[in-house]
Amino acid sequence: MSTYQNSTFLNEWHDGDVALLQREFGLSADELANATILLATYMHDELGGEAFVLFRQNGNLYEVNASHDSVGGMTGQWEPEETFPQALRYRLEQGRLGRSTDGSNLFANELCFLLTELERGVPL
Repeated sequence: MSTYQNSTFLNEWHDGDVALLQREFGLSADELANATILLATYMHDELGGEAFVLFRQNGNLYEVNASHDSVGGMTGQWEPEETFPQALRYRLEQGRLGRSTDGSNLFANELCFLLTELERGVPL
């Protein structure tokens, strides 16, 4: 059974839940078995959209990055990559993870808070 009580869905997914992820990525319930969604966000404009999902599954931390053009969707792009808080923090601080091209926050502040909690050992 999956747990989602600590999930944060942001931007155009602000009212989202696991069913939304299943629809958007074309997932079965089995693919999210034992998963805890920590952060899921999606932004789009007239040219396309971008999604970021961070979740725990079977004791490991994973991220999914997906995008599409104006006519496509994200079905088939669910490709979880194992990640670590240190790697995400590096990309936040040294790169542009969670920020738009103009530097404004898309989900960087929320991810930074979440990483701090993970590093402190707060159960999520």
